[in-house]
Amino acid sequence: MNIAIDIGNTRTKMAIFNNNQIEDIVVGDFEIVFSSLKKIPFSSGIISNVGNSIYTKKLLSFSSKLLPISHDLKYPIVVKYRFFKSLGLDRIANVVGSYSLFPNKENLVIDMGTCITYDFINHQNQYLGGSISPGISLRFKALHNYTESLPEIKFDSNEKKLIGDSTRSGIESGVVNGVVEEIRGIIDNYQNLYPKTNVILTGGDTAFIKSIVSIKKNSIFAQENLTLIGLNSILNYNA
Repeated sequence: MNIAIDIGNTRTKMAIFNNNQIEDIVVGDFEIVFSSLKKIPFSSGIISNVGNSIYTKKLLSFSSKLLPISHDLKYPIVVKYRFFKSLGLDRIANVVGSYSLFPNKENLVIDMGTCITYDFINHQNQYLGGSISPGISLRFKALHNYTESLPEIKFDSNEKKLIGDSTRSGIESGVVNGVVEEIRGIIDNYQNLYPKTNVILTGGDTAFIKSIVSIKKNSIFAQENLTLIGLNSILNYNA
């Protein structure tokens, strides 16, 4: 039984794997996940941390069976990124997850979190890189924090009308519809270069975005546990 733990900026996720299949998921703040971990008779585990490093130290103190993800591990893909040591390892986990699901394919991973990250792997299983832009909530906060009078809007997943008839609806239209068009355009650009590209959406806002970009139903997939799947593959590859 493997354990994969993903410590994010706002929450922690833990997956329990049996024979490389997810048996259960625990999501919450770190202490909730840590309390659940103590009750699981796992054989090995892996940790990805883009949040508080103190949490990783606490996990490593708890069990020597846990492996922190690092740039020094072996990976089942070829990384062509110019400055590998500067690359966020959650992005590598996502790409390895896409490789696990769709090996020997062109895959574009779009992770909808605090930031929106785009990561591409070709059919030779070479990770070429990608791009980063602000996420939906970050855009709302930026408009509020860097202007004198615009309110801070909390994101909800309802579709936003194109023509806003108030300050609130105008902000919602600009941010949400802008993100949707950004994603559509980037997908089109990748698929123009690589026509057989799969698109794998992951992260907190994937259900909403998938409903908007489902015009390409045969090539777009939503997998909210992609990072955890990738972490499990990395753990197995380093066993």
